[in-house]
Parts: sequence; C-alpha cells; structure tokens
Amino acid sequence: MVTLEDVKAHCRVLPEDTDFDLELQNALDAAVDHLNSIDVGMTVDPLPPALKHAALMLAAHFFENKEAVTEGQLTVVPLGVSRLIAPYREFNL
Repeated sequence: MVTLEDVKAHCRVLPEDTDFDLELQNALDAAVDHLNSIDVGMTVDPLPPALKHAALMLAAHFFENKEAVTEGQLTVVPLGVSRLIAPYREFNL
C-alpha cells in the first residue's frame, strides 16, 4: 500500500506541512485507480517496490500537472511507469 506519507516524501513535502494533503491524497487515489483500471493489481501485500514506485511517480505527475492540457507545455506520463508495471499487468496486449 502507498500512503500519503510516502507521496509527501516522494514529492519532497515536509511531513508537518498539511497544506497539500488533500491534493496529494487525490493524486494518489487517482494513480492507484488508474493502475487498477489497467489490470495492475495494487492490492497485493506487500506491494512490490516497482509498483509502489510507479504509483508514486504517477501521483507526483498528477500533483504537478493538474490540467490535461496546458498552453505552454505538454507533459506526458513518464515512460518509466510503463516499464515498472509491465511485469505485473494481469492482462497484456
């Protein structure tokens, strides 16, 4: 399981700084939901380190890029996430 504390550490937000807790939790929930939706089992315990890191990368990406499209910069979900989750997908195309 990936926790809010894990995401805060990954995004370099101090544990005592609660200003972004809701946004970070929403980003984490979206990341885990997305991984579950593409048949990556995020409920295994313990969660393999690669899946935990993929969830952290996605949560950080969602936290930093709040809109689907921006005028000045196009941002793609990091390729590393695909590589990290590939061995754990239950369904491969």
